[in-house]
Amino acid sequence: CFMSNIVKIDITSSDYLFEVYNKNKISRELIKYLIDSVPYNKRKEEFKIVINNKLKNHISCAELIKNALDLELKSNDFKFLKNNMKQISFFVIGVLALIISNWINIDIFKEIMLIGAWVLLWDMVEMEIEDDLNNRKKKKIIKKILASEFIENKE
Repeated sequence: CFMSNIVKIDITSSDYLFEVYNKNKISRELIKYLIDSVPYNKRKEEFKIVINNKLKNHISCAELIKNALDLELKSNDFKFLKNNMKQISFFVIGVLALIISNWINIDIFKEIMLIGAWVLLWDMVEMEIEDDLNNRKKKKIIKKILASEFIENKE
């Protein structure tokens, strides 16, 4: 069963569409609003993005927003890759620290090395739980938005 949801956006000024300091970039607040407006769930839901374009200079807001969402998706993929590289380095350094701690004979240094190793390994697990899950969720939502129908009403 498909449900139809509508996300409405009113663009009454170019200040709502573009970044304050760069008129070539779509507002991060607008992209965040779109991502936050679409619920994350497993069900197949159809979404319509209705843009009420009240700009006088006839800018195609829908195309600009889709391009900004594509860039956000690529940025999200880069963050995901960067996060995975950080996790791998934490894992390798943590395991090496555990191995090195076995060769240390001074108890205090051995304990410090063990604690440091487990902190790195736990940070790796925490990144997987929090950051990776959030990145995957955001990626699915952006793809859902990009697959939805964009309706632009020019006034």
